[in-house]
Amino acid sequence: MAKFDSDWIPQAAMTIFAHPDDMEFSCGATLAKWAQAGCEITVVLCTSGNVGTHDVKFTPYSLAALREEEQKNACDVLGIKHIEFLRHDDCRLVPDLMLRRELVQLIRQHKPEVVFCGDPNLVFWGPNRINHPDHRAAAFAALDAIFPCASMELLWPAEGAAHEVHGVYVRAFEQLDTWIDVGDTIELKIKALREHHCQLDDYKDLEGTIRQRAIDAGKEKGMAFAENFRVVRLKE
Repeated sequence: MAKFDSDWIPQAAMTIFAHPDDMEFSCGATLAKWAQAGCEITVVLCTSGNVGTHDVKFTPYSLAALREEEQKNACDVLGIKHIEFLRHDDCRLVPDLMLRRELVQLIRQHKPEVVFCGDPNLVFWGPNRINHPDHRAAAFAALDAIFPCASMELLWPAEGAAHEVHGVYVRAFEQLDTWIDVGDTIELKIKALREHHCQLDDYKDLEGTIRQRAIDAGKEKGMAFAENFRVVRLKE
C-alpha cells in the first residue's frame, strides 16, 4: 500500500494543537482507527486551555487541571497512550523560538512519520466566527518545527537526533486531497469529545453535528463517514 493512501496507516503519528478537544474535533476518528491498527500516537497540547471559560468559579489553575484530566480521559477512549502538556498560557500562545524548540524536541523524541496540525492561514471560519489565535499560532509553530528544524543535525543537537517527518495532515477547508473512512470509529470520536465536560456539556446536538460533518466529508468519496485533510508529502 502506497504511503499516504487513504488506507495507509503509519507506525507513529503526532498531533500538535493548541487546546484540549482541538485534536478530537480535527482528527479524533482517524486517530482512533490508527490506534486500533497499532499506530503509536502522541498528542501534544501547547496550552491546557487555562482561560477557556466564562464561568467565574474557575481559576486558571483549576481549569487547567480539569481540562488536562478530561483530555486524559478522552485519549483513553481513543486508545492513545502518550500526551505531552506544554502548559503555555491560553490566549497568549505565540509561535516563537521557545515553542519551536519544545516541539522539535518532542518530534525528535517520539519520531512520528506524520504530524496532524491546523491550518495557520485560516482566520475566518464561516460568516460568524474568527479562528482562535492560539489555533493559528500552534499551526505555525508545528510547521516550522517539522520543516526544516527537526531534521537539521546542527540545530539544537541537545534536543536529540535529527528526525525527518514524512508528511503533515493539515485540518483544512480547501485543497483537500486525502479522505479517511471513519465509519467504524466515528462513535469513538463523539464519545471522546463528550469527555470534555467543561467545554461541551452545553453544546447542543454535539453528536448530530459531528456525524453530519463526517457524512458531508465522505460524500465525495462514497464513504458513510469520513475525515478529510490536506496532506503535505515531505518524503514519499
